[in-house]
Amino acid sequence: MGTEAFQNILLIQLRRIGDVLMTTPSIRALRHAFPDAHITFLTEAPSDQVLKHNPFLNKVLVIRRKSPLSTYLKFLWELRKMNFDLVIDFFSNPRSAQISWFSGALRRIGFNFPGRGFFYTDRIALGGEKYAAEHKSLLLKELGIEVDSWALDFHISDSDRLYAEQLFQQMGLQSVDFVVSISPVSRQPYKVWPPDRYAQIADNLIERYDAKILFIYGPGEIIFVDQVRQYMKHTALPDYDIPSLSQTKAIFEKVQLHIGNDNGPCHFAISAGIPTVTVFGRPKAVNWNPPGQSRHCAVEYDPGCKNDCQFPHCEHLNCINGIQAETVKNAVFHSIDQFQLGKPYV
Repeated sequence: MGTEAFQNILLIQLRRIGDVLMTTPSIRALRHAFPDAHITFLTEAPSDQVLKHNPFLNKVLVIRRKSPLSTYLKFLWELRKMNFDLVIDFFSNPRSAQISWFSGALRRIGFNFPGRGFFYTDRIALGGEKYAAEHKSLLLKELGIEVDSWALDFHISDSDRLYAEQLFQQMGLQSVDFVVSISPVSRQPYKVWPPDRYAQIADNLIERYDAKILFIYGPGEIIFVDQVRQYMKHTALPDYDIPSLSQTKAIFEKVQLHIGNDNGPCHFAISAGIPTVTVFGRPKAVNWNPPGQSRHCAVEYDPGCKNDCQFPHCEHLNCINGIQAETVKNAVFHSIDQFQLGKPYV
C-alpha cells in the first residue's frame, strides 16, 4: 500500500465513452486523496467530451487512435517531459501499457493482463465480476484509496442546458409532458434488441401514459431509429440534428425515464440521475448496471451460454433476441409506478 504524496498524476482510459464515464468515481476519489496534485487524463476522441468540464481534473490530453509512427513517438517524448510521478492505467491494453512505461513515472499501476506485467510497477488482479466503475477503482486500493460512491460524473455547461431547453421548445414540449427517451442503437449486434419490440414499448407508453417518445442516437445511428419507427402505430417526437455528448447529457436532464440498449447513452442517463431500464445482451448486467439501485433496472436473459460466449461464431444471439417485449414492458411500467412518473392516460 502506498502513501506517497503524489503531485503529478496521469490517468489513462483510451477508448469507449462508457468506460471513460466509469473512471469518474475514481477520479473524484483521487482528487479528494490528493487535493493539491496536478491530474491529467489521457483518452481518445470523442470520449474527451465526457471530461471537458470535470472539476477534478487539471488537464485532458487527446491521442489519436491511429497516427503515423513519427507522430506517436513525438507524443511519447512530450509526455515523458511532463514528469509524471504516478500513472494509473484504467485501460491496460498493450498500447496504454506502453504509454504508461514510457512516461517514466516511478509508480505505474495497471491490471495484470497477460503480457503487460513488465510495464507496471504495481500489477492488480482483475477481482472477479463487478460493476465496471468498481472494477476500475481496484487500481486505487494499492494507494490506500477507497471509492465511497459509484455515482458517475458528467459535468456540462449552461450552454448545453440552453440547447436542450431550446430543443424541447422547438418540439412543442411542455413542462407537464411525460418525456421518455429510447435509444435502440448499438454497433454491436449482441446489444441490439429487435426494433419491433421497442416499437411495442413505445406504443404502449403513448397509449397508456400519453408519453412523448424521444429517440436518442449518434452519428450513423439513425437507421436503428428508422427501423423502430417503421413498426410503430403511433408517432414519436421528430428527429433532430445530432447533438454533442454534453448536449445529449443535457437532454437526459429534462427526460423522466430512459429505455435502451446497453450503450453510451444509457450511462449518460444514469449520470443524469433519471430512472433507466436497460436491455442487456452478451455483456452481463452486473458489469454495467449500478449495483444496489432500484432506480436503474436491468433486463437480461441467459440462454445458457453467456459464461461461454462464442461470438462472433454465435448464429442465434438468443441472449438479446430471447428477451420478450412483455418482460421489458413490465420493467418499464414498474419503474413508472415506483417513481410515480407520468399519469395514466387511459
